[in-house]
Amino acid sequence: MTDLRFDITPIDALANTARVVVEGAIDATTVISFESQLKQLQEDGYTNFVLDMQGIKYVNSTGLGSLVATADNLEKVGGGLALIRVHPKVKVVFDMLGLNSFFRIFTNEDEAVNFLASSKGGEAAAAPAAPARQAPPPQPQRPPTGQFQQRPPTSQQPMAPQQQYAQPARPQTAPVQARRQTGAVQRPPTGQYGAPAGQWIPPSRDNPQVVACPNCGASFKVSQTGRYKCPSCATAFVVDPQFGVELAPATSQLTLAFTPECREGFNLYLGSMCRRAGYGEPDYNQLKQGLEQILQGVLQNCYQGRIYESYAVAFLPARRNLQIKFIVAGPTMQGDPRAYFPMAAQIMPDLAMRPHPKGGTVVVMSFRR
Repeated sequence: MTDLRFDITPIDALANTARVVVEGAIDATTVISFESQLKQLQEDGYTNFVLDMQGIKYVNSTGLGSLVATADNLEKVGGGLALIRVHPKVKVVFDMLGLNSFFRIFTNEDEAVNFLASSKGGEAAAAPAAPARQAPPPQPQRPPTGQFQQRPPTSQQPMAPQQQYAQPARPQTAPVQARRQTGAVQRPPTGQYGAPAGQWIPPSRDNPQVVACPNCGASFKVSQTGRYKCPSCATAFVVDPQFGVELAPATSQLTLAFTPECREGFNLYLGSMCRRAGYGEPDYNQLKQGLEQILQGVLQNCYQGRIYESYAVAFLPARRNLQIKFIVAGPTMQGDPRAYFPMAAQIMPDLAMRPHPKGGTVVVMSFRR
């Protein structure tokens, strides 16, 4: 599918708001058409988009960049972008890249409109219809080209050194854009491991927090701890439940077989990752037993004992939190992972298992102490 199909209708409940239904794939061959259509709507005076993505089954990195740019442009003029009915295949990409904290995703139009209205400090009510395309209204005043919102420097907000981590910012009523200065990046003040003692409150769905990118200072809201990627500068960082925001170490990924030599190499690498995450020998031995059960279960259930088949494993070591992900081919394992890996589930209670979008199974877990 190389063409995009658009269905655009004004939303009367909120002024200057359009519902944009798109069908097709947003990739290198269609992204120009996608950007042109959204740009035309902005030129026609629409400042809020409710983007219906049920018909979009694929978005590549260029398309994601276009969505991020559109959201930024709308926020600069006091509007916003809300997504509804995101297709599961696209939702998987959002999950993998940590973009759920950047895009506002809802199940239906009413929820999206209420969010856009509340972000303006108003309510979704009987607002005038959106302007006709033939007579665009005057556009809201935009900041001068090439300038960004800047945080006024104060004595309480010193410039943080490059090697320190970012402190979670206080919750704000509207999304905050990346703050930059000419020739230098202004970062929020930092304390030990991202926040002074006693001030870090872990985010949750009932109590989301606004955190700042450790690299560029862009702030956005998150509702759970975990690994994220900044939508402004693409820096990977970890929102840790105990220590706040930390730069994420590079993901270490291996492709191995089930042979004795590879099993020995896996255990050596596991020991290195445990030490990097701050674990000692007892933790390593316990974790090794659980992972041996997972490898044996994968070998029997997915590869029927063929030890020369290969699997991929990724390690994401953070402070006292080692995340591990296995990607295996073969038949998809379904059901409760505790039935396959009872010992591993006792060691890592958040053990989870899901189908891979391209076939096979993804097994993810975290070891915390």
